[in-house]
Amino acid sequence: MRTMVRSWTIWDELRHLQNEMDRLFNTFFTADATWGARPLLTGPEGGSELVPVGYRQALTDLTETDKEFIATIELPGVEKQDIQVNATDDGVEVKVERKEEKKEEDKKKGTYRLERSYAGFYRFIPVPDGVDTENIKATYKNGVLELKMPKVASKKKGKHITVE
Repeated sequence: MRTMVRSWTIWDELRHLQNEMDRLFNTFFTADATWGARPLLTGPEGGSELVPVGYRQALTDLTETDKEFIATIELPGVEKQDIQVNATDDGVEVKVERKEEKKEEDKKKGTYRLERSYAGFYRFIPVPDGVDTENIKATYKNGVLELKMPKVASKKKGKHITVE
């Protein structure tokens, strides 16, 4: 009895790689209930910041002064009207959607051109206790969004307890 063994070719290897890439791609989008989002940053409680697919994470610097927290967020090429800022007790969400469509048509030359572009940025900034989320100020200038988040006096004051 003869057994025929087919040799492994480069095409078999490419097919194998394609199948593996398909598997990884499908796993990425169906791994859990957060379809359409992917974890990028791990927070202090082990949670993660989710950035929707199609968005870039906006680069952010956070600083603290005696009176406020300041978030400086880079949003290059964005118009002020495209920026959405929402504050909750948990944090501040910055979302930018910019869609542009350019059409050119020259009937004499018989040409038609249509270009679409999309830019999206997203950032969720968790705020610590003691931030007055009702009075956050946002300013935008030269591609940089600045959020000033004032501090409030802590309601939790310590009390010395004498041990008996």
